[in-house]
Amino acid sequence: MKPSISIFLLSSFLLHDGSAFVSVPSRSISRQTFLQAEAPSEQPPASANEPKPAQPKAVILDPYLPAADPKYKVTGKVGGGDFIVSRSGGPTDEELTDENLYRIIERKASDLEVNTLVWKCLGYRFDGQEWAPEEVFPKWKDRFPEPPDFIGMQRMYSKEIDGPCLRNNQSLVRSIPAENKDSYLKKHMMPFGFTGYKVSELTPNLTRRAQCTNWLLFYREELYGYTVEELRERRRLKQEQQEKERLVRIEKGEEEEWKPPVKEVF
Repeated sequence: MKPSISIFLLSSFLLHDGSAFVSVPSRSISRQTFLQAEAPSEQPPASANEPKPAQPKAVILDPYLPAADPKYKVTGKVGGGDFIVSRSGGPTDEELTDENLYRIIERKASDLEVNTLVWKCLGYRFDGQEWAPEEVFPKWKDRFPEPPDFIGMQRMYSKEIDGPCLRNNQSLVRSIPAENKDSYLKKHMMPFGFTGYKVSELTPNLTRRAQCTNWLLFYREELYGYTVEELRERRRLKQEQQEKERLVRIEKGEEEEWKPPVKEVF
């Protein structure tokens, strides 16, 4: 059976190493996460005496104290390395290529650079001195007038410091409709050799990078280049079609399909 997106999203906060979060019974977590590609269908059974391959270990990053500075969002280094991003203007085609987004997963982009690209896609604009919500999606702007930290740039995982970052990331994940949640990383990152993560190597930083990458791919495929009015019209037409399909299922006596709540950014 294919693993579902819910398993991966659940692990994103249940594997959080802050003291405020509870652990999960071991039987509820599989050895592979949603982010891992399916194994070949034909595999010889392992010998009882054959040594098990070593599990990859989590890379625990040291706390990054410069990120505690409130001005770090506007003074920290952005761009100039392997990852293509700048503070100026809106998102560009070059910034949203598969190759560039894969660098987020490879850790070739800093936490600030990942945040910066997400901020630009959400509509925040840098005026040379500060970030302003000039073009932010309306619903998102109401909740986040200032660009939030989706990664946890300080890398300090106490409830007081990291709790807001965790909730910011969860809000970003919830803005993706259910039908779009489980395809982008598999479709666009596997050509680069990305086969997913083992549970043993997951950390809050790594998990959130994958979630930001998934959201950026969703943004590029579904929102990029459209006005808010156009997106709302597309949503209206989609909802009308879904309602027609729901009524057909009711006539056939089929059960209603439950879908998790979505808080779209527009």
